[in-house]
Amino acid sequence: MTVGAMKFKAVLLFGEPGCGKGTQGAVLGGFPHVRHLAMGDIFRAMDKESDIGQEFLSYSTKGLLVPDELTVRVWRSHVDGLVSGGHLDPSHHTLLLDGIPRTIEQVGLMKAHIDVVRILHLVIRDRDVLVGRLKGRALKGNRPDDADEGVIRARLRVYDESTAPVLSSFDASVVVEINADQSPFAVLRDIAGHMASCLSDTI
Repeated sequence: MTVGAMKFKAVLLFGEPGCGKGTQGAVLGGFPHVRHLAMGDIFRAMDKESDIGQEFLSYSTKGLLVPDELTVRVWRSHVDGLVSGGHLDPSHHTLLLDGIPRTIEQVGLMKAHIDVVRILHLVIRDRDVLVGRLKGRALKGNRPDDADEGVIRARLRVYDESTAPVLSSFDASVVVEINADQSPFAVLRDIAGHMASCLSDTI
């Protein structure tokens, strides 16, 4: 069975680059019935010498969003592989998605595949805090493109223009705002309550 023939319950991790979605997703993905899928991780695991890998790099190294069709194509292939390998079951798992859907067009493309039951919107008001976090991540070797502040600022502008409007595509009742300018443990505490309430209705 391919992903095109199934529909998953999904919780979206939403927020600007540097707000901590990856940190929280890695922890939450370890819980039963939850599978964390970060689009950035999926892209970074690709063979960068392949045609699709080169196509991805032509956008990411400039701080631009990867085209919607390419993003969904890669996501579908990845999920198909997890299902085929027995690691993902739509009757058992809720997907915790980070980085998809991240444009209005992707919301439409993904509707056939996911039923969004909650959006966890991680918020940091101070852009300088975000820039500092992203630079620190680059120094650790996780995202070398983030060493360039110009690229960082470009990514944040793209977020404002293309990704932030995605929230308006969903009913406000499924969106909860999380203060991400706290310690990771405090953020996890706030997220956990919302996750528990929505997952109790879906598992």
